[in-house]
Amino acid sequence: MAEAKTKAPLTEEQKQRRWAGRKLAILHFNQQFSAANPEASKEERKAAWKDAKKAQTKMAMRTLTQMERAGFGITVPAKATEAAE
Repeated sequence: MAEAKTKAPLTEEQKQRRWAGRKLAILHFNQQFSAANPEASKEERKAAWKDAKKAQTKMAMRTLTQMERAGFGITVPAKATEAAE
């Protein structure tokens, strides 16, 4: 059987980019969900996020890539990355 390839560990820049993408996804989702469901409880929001997380994160990462190609740069403050770990 062929030996499975191991993935190279993520660089610090890649980790920060993923963190920024996930943060963008959750913030966008919260705004959308709150506007569409103003009476929803915290539990309903969390359940909806669980269902939408993968698609929202994918969209946010694509948005981040398009912004980078357009010349925008996202920098993550050191304080934010420490809180994420």
